[in-house]
Amino acid sequence: MGATNNEMEMTAFLESLKKLEQLGLTQQHLLFVLNSQYVIKSVSDTKDGPAWMKSWKKRDWKTANGKPVANQELWQDIDRELDKFDSSKLKFAWLRSTVSDASSDFVDSLLIKAHG
Repeated sequence: MGATNNEMEMTAFLESLKKLEQLGLTQQHLLFVLNSQYVIKSVSDTKDGPAWMKSWKKRDWKTANGKPVANQELWQDIDRELDKFDSSKLKFAWLRSTVSDASSDFVDSLLIKAHG
């Protein structure tokens, strides 16, 4: 079975963090423009409340209803990678993905091939 859209968004975010770390940019001001509210709300405090990951970690990677967090291993990888960054310098913005563009379609096709 192929990766879900959420898994692909999470993997893309994780891979971008790893690349930024390789480039030595963990202490720089960074703006992540993502089209996944799921990833943004999971890793960043928003107007809707604190990052979901903070609560999951406090509850030993369980949701509010006591069930294991979906994609837990991937979230834990993201959490470990984020720990290498200066969180005060990270900003997140949401980009509605209603319009298709060549670069977005290209990245999507690579992710689909990688997880196909």
